[in-house]
Amino acid sequence: MPLFPLDIRHQEFSGQMFGYNKKEVHAFLEQIASELEDLLKKQERELVRREQMQDEVTQKAVSANSAVEDLKRREELISRTLVYAEKTKADIIANARKEAENIIHEAELKAKRAINEAKQHLSVLEHQYLAIKEQKRQFLMQFRVELQSFQDRISKDPLLSKDTEQLMDVEFKQIKEDIVPHTHNGASK
Repeated sequence: MPLFPLDIRHQEFSGQMFGYNKKEVHAFLEQIASELEDLLKKQERELVRREQMQDEVTQKAVSANSAVEDLKRREELISRTLVYAEKTKADIIANARKEAENIIHEAELKAKRAINEAKQHLSVLEHQYLAIKEQKRQFLMQFRVELQSFQDRISKDPLLSKDTEQLMDVEFKQIKEDIVPHTHNGASK
């Protein structure tokens, strides 16, 4: 059974003859009780200090555990965010590829249409060119015939021959004189 300072202070001993001095025994017991009381108080303070330290350590551990849990939650959130970002990236890339393929396909269709339209237009132009070329050829042939005909007429024209021109001049003068009397002609001289 443990001893407490109060037990030591109230301890009574039976008396004997020639026994110990009661005052000295009581003083010694008081000293032992005081030292035991100091020791117990010191142990109690140490125990309280240890409990406080243990509480602090527990609080820090709880805080650390809370921080670890918070970090785990953040890590999980980051992990999920990264997975979502990867999925979103993959979706965006897939959509961009599809859109690029659609744009290329549409551009190819437009190019084919433009080429077909250009071929048709070229065919129309070629037909028109051939028609104009034929018209020009016919015009030139016809013009050559008419020009030859005019050249023949011109070459046969009496004015181009000097003899004929002089003859015509003489005839004209004759006609003029016949029409206009000499008297009138003489008066003007």
